[in-house]
Order: sequence, then structure tokens, then C-alpha cells
Amino acid sequence: MVSGKNVDKFVVAKLTPIRSSLVDAPYVGEFPLVIECRLLHTFEIGLHTQFVGEILDVKAEDSACDEKGHVDIEKVKPMLFDPEINTYHGVGRLLGNAYSIGKVIRGAR
Repeated sequence: MVSGKNVDKFVVAKLTPIRSSLVDAPYVGEFPLVIECRLLHTFEIGLHTQFVGEILDVKAEDSACDEKGHVDIEKVKPMLFDPEINTYHGVGRLLGNAYSIGKVIRGAR
């Protein structure tokens, strides 16, 4: 809950900054999933800013992947921030597979 201008947040959080060879920003060594991106566009949208980037690299530990080696969102358990009401939310369980869940939803009408 402090500004990075005055405090080294890596030190306070006891996390390890790792220098990226692809982008000009460190990533967190203890995180099981790292997605390194290059900023392509910045759009001012009312009170908010939308950033559009290109994924340059994905680093995923086995603990973040399923048996096929794909990133498993339920293992990663990402957090989402809602700036409108200043709250954090978790991502929930799998609801269905792309292209087939629509048939199920359409049939429920």
C-alpha cells in the first residue's frame, strides 16, 4: 500500500526481481507464471487507460500447468482488480469449452 517511488516493493514483499532479456522490466522470480509483453498501444478511455500489448514470452512452471503442459487457470488462480469499486476478485471454475458451451446455453432457452 505504498508508492514504488519511495519504497522498493520487491524488498518489502520479500520477492526476487529477475531481469528480463526481452523487456525493460523485471519479473517476479517466485511467480509460477510470467507473461512478458511489449506495449503496442495506449488508449485513454474516459477515466481509464487501456493497454494493448504483444506477448513475447510465457514462462510457466509445472505447478501452473495441466498434464498436457498447458497453463491451467484454476492452478494459477489469478486475481482481477475492479478499479470502479476498488475490489479484488478471483477467477472461478471452468464453465465449459469454447464453441460447444454455446450450444448448451442456446438449448437452455
